Amino acid sequence: MTGEEIKIESNRIYDDIYKAKERLKDLRKICKHEKTFKGNYSYRIGQSDPADICEYCGEVVDIHNKPIE
Repeated sequence: MTGEEIKIESNRIYDDIYKAKERLKDLRKICKHEKTFKGNYSYRIGQSDPADICEYCGEVVDIHNKPIE
């Protein structure tokens, strides 16, 4: 595979990823989050909080932060 072929395929894949993220964003806007499960939300490495996550679209619905003592 040449460098140019790699570049073309990489750009196509990045475009597919962008389109998928946009579609997921649209689905999450219309989802009613009727069914959730308990999971962990991590906004950075080494940090996680218990959360309610939508079973249908994967959106984090509620984060249960623990107070610092």
